[in-house]
Amino acid sequence: MYQLLIIDDQSILADDLADMLPWQDIGITVVHRAYSAFDAIDIMSEHPIDVVVTDIQMPGMSGLELIAEIRLKWKHTKCILLTGYADFEYTKEAMKLKSSDYLLKPVADDELMGAVSRAVVELEEEWKEISSAQRAKYTLREQLPKLREYLLLDLLTGKQSNHTQEVQRKLIDYEIPFMMKDTVHLMLVRMDDEHNRYDGESEALIEYALSNIATEIFADRLHVWHCSDYHGYTVVLLRSKIDPTEYSRSDDELNSWIELRAFELQQLARKYLKIGISILMSKQVEFPNDIALQYQSSLTNFRHFIGEDRELFVSLAKEPTRGEPQLLSELYRLPSLSQLLEIGQWQAASDKLSAIFEEIEVHWRNSPEHILEAYFMIASAIASLIHKNKKWLADTIGEDFHIIANGRTMNTVNELREWTERVVAQYRNFIHVEEKDSRSTLIHQVQTFISKHLENASLQSISEHVYLNPSYLSKVYKSETGEGISEYLLRVRMEKASVLLSQTNERIYEISVMLGYQKPSYFIGLFKKHYGITPQEYRNKIGGS
Repeated sequence: MYQLLIIDDQSILADDLADMLPWQDIGITVVHRAYSAFDAIDIMSEHPIDVVVTDIQMPGMSGLELIAEIRLKWKHTKCILLTGYADFEYTKEAMKLKSSDYLLKPVADDELMGAVSRAVVELEEEWKEISSAQRAKYTLREQLPKLREYLLLDLLTGKQSNHTQEVQRKLIDYEIPFMMKDTVHLMLVRMDDEHNRYDGESEALIEYALSNIATEIFADRLHVWHCSDYHGYTVVLLRSKIDPTEYSRSDDELNSWIELRAFELQQLARKYLKIGISILMSKQVEFPNDIALQYQSSLTNFRHFIGEDRELFVSLAKEPTRGEPQLLSELYRLPSLSQLLEIGQWQAASDKLSAIFEEIEVHWRNSPEHILEAYFMIASAIASLIHKNKKWLADTIGEDFHIIANGRTMNTVNELREWTERVVAQYRNFIHVEEKDSRSTLIHQVQTFISKHLENASLQSISEHVYLNPSYLSKVYKSETGEGISEYLLRVRMEKASVLLSQTNERIYEISVMLGYQKPSYFIGLFKKHYGITPQEYRNKIGGS
């Protein structure tokens, strides 16, 4: 449930604290260890750490300096200081940095366990307050948040024009901290748990609690504006609180910060709301002119990159999205057939087609014009979606393409229904194959990178190479291969080690460095855990045989 990080430059002490105490008894499920403050920051950049236990006296960066850094980037993380000195100045500084506890070394096991347990309780109380049902009900009763939500939804769907004066007036009247021509990020958030677990009121309260947590997480640097759309997504718009002309950090730095906060939102939703969520973050666009088009693009990308998978996070801030032909949106009513197919709601699309055919049969059975109107609408929807995926219509639906190209008319509802069922089935199969192919290519890219850069390969370097978030990459790789990236990387390194030990005269410390392990002792421990004997014993055994 909670993750703990122990930092001490004396690795033996850090390892003993991590391995010897029953952390699971107080809700700690994952224990990380670091031997310097810099290693600790790297670990916190990749994992949602809840509680930190750190020594004060460390080379390079002290424990107090580390906590100051943590306060800037991870304000909800609880920090506990360990020191061998009963120095009042240290105590004052620890209080100033809002440390949860300050313990003198050597610390008794029960004393440390108690301090961490209290920190966990503090953390639970903080997030329960943020996500409490009472706070959600109060927000739900307020009229102003609903007006803000309706305005954002209208901007996303094109119901609200982008006329400068009208939009600006509503932004001021509704007290929304967004301005015309702002640069914004758009995020789609989907609750992955089945909706039938909740009644309408409970689901609304969970959505508001989730929105409150999101607002709290991003509040340090971003204004947050959110709404629920017609497809069951929560749409979140993010805008920097700092004037762009004064903002000195790079776009990449801001994107990385948002990604970390989004990953934290997933963890907190699972921990406190007991729900899984998937998130897709878009590239930066201009408000309000570009958000409707970006919203449609995000729906497509959500289906393409996440689909029916659960609890994934995808960022397209650094990855260029594929080009999109313009849609004739006036031909469709929300939710249109095109939108339902685009986000993979196959049953809803089938129901909509059935309703269209039924209406023609009941009211316009003898009207060729109405049959033709439905045919053009369906053909246009299929063509636009296939072109969005950068494929040719003829290559995707085969012989049925010639019905469109040759201008063949549909004379009966049954004829139209049969053609539509074939075309939609072929489009659905195309999407399924494309998703599988893209993931196979990804696995090949990961394994090729590892084989070429074994000495410095890590989850972070691999994810940067393939332009994907580490969490998303890990889940996709595990889903496709049944083996985690870290497990695969360890296996490849151990296999390479066995080859080097048996076929070369390289020294063990040299082999350790070649495999990416700076500490030979750490490499020796991993090798023994993997093979049951030390590297030297392995070499002796191979040489003797």
